[in-house]
Amino acid sequence: MAKEIDNPFPVNAYHGPEYFCDREEDTDIIASALRNGRHVMLYSPRRYGKTGLIHHVFQKLAKVRGARAIFTDIYAARDANEFNTILLNAAHLALNPTPKQFLKNALTWFSALRPVLHVDELTGQPSIALEPGTPRKAAATTREIFRILNEQDRTIFLAIDEFQQVATFKDVRMDALLRTELQASPKVQCIFSGSQRHLLLDMFLDAKQPFFASADHLEMERIPRKVYAAFAVAQMKKHRRSFPMEEAEYCYDICRGHTYYVQVLFNRLFGEAGPLDRAAVVRVLQSVIREQDAIMATLRSALTRNQWDLFAAISRADEVEEPTAGAFIKRHDLASSATVVHALNALQERELVYITGHNEESGKPIYAPYNPFMAAWFKYR
Repeated sequence: MAKEIDNPFPVNAYHGPEYFCDREEDTDIIASALRNGRHVMLYSPRRYGKTGLIHHVFQKLAKVRGARAIFTDIYAARDANEFNTILLNAAHLALNPTPKQFLKNALTWFSALRPVLHVDELTGQPSIALEPGTPRKAAATTREIFRILNEQDRTIFLAIDEFQQVATFKDVRMDALLRTELQASPKVQCIFSGSQRHLLLDMFLDAKQPFFASADHLEMERIPRKVYAAFAVAQMKKHRRSFPMEEAEYCYDICRGHTYYVQVLFNRLFGEAGPLDRAAVVRVLQSVIREQDAIMATLRSALTRNQWDLFAAISRADEVEEPTAGAFIKRHDLASSATVVHALNALQERELVYITGHNEESGKPIYAPYNPFMAAWFKYR
């Protein structure tokens, strides 16, 4: 049963199916693949709700008798040792969820790894640290973790979020090592999720790469406008708040359907006293935009003039299909097309601008600002 929360639009964690909007088809596709022994590669832009979807799938798979779900976020991992530390802690916590079980079994299970145990003084939660070693030792550690997983008399559903990070490791060819271990691990079914589309596609579609043809592919789309708006109206109604459908759709449009930012706007509106009309939406939006001032001042000093000007132009346009076209360059007083190309690449690397889709007829990429609140800052501040 989901834990009841004060605000029905959580922004930082998964709180159960009651607070989760749609994604029914995606949930069924992933759950079916895992139940039938297939891995899944899941892609979406950052903050589209991958983590929430994965936890939602795990909640559904909880009905699989004896199974355990392990979620790892390796975004911060810079090498194999940090990857192993994250994976080891997540696996051990999932298999030994109480602090007492954790401490009791840690040294017994992982004695070969010589782990160092820590207990947080404030929370009382234990954790395991691994001392850095040679690449050979790091690879042996990964194999040892999978040995432990395979010894469990249960199915293991393992999610590795921001999986593209393994491609940056210099010490161990982690993708090849993981593919080898998974081929020998019939009890372990994986979700490989990430937000850098080109890196993930290279890993799973290039015939020269270890993970080629090893997983089903799923790309998350925006939640449909009317579905998300109806969900918001219904959530407000549960708390005896009247929220007109047109205002919910307006919030969706302001955020271009980008899940996290839509959720933030609904969350802020729920905290407002008085009618949830257009004036309330504008008031909340203006507050959010003002909060961007310090961020944008720092960003402006970090970008070149050409990068800043292009970012402003794309933000004001919402979506741009041909940022190097003469008409767009002239309209926004940008530099040459070659300069725009360099600036666009820099903005994509900083994850300020991303490819939000492709034109159905021409196939050309459509560019948009990642953060709709930053885009609104350019328009309304």
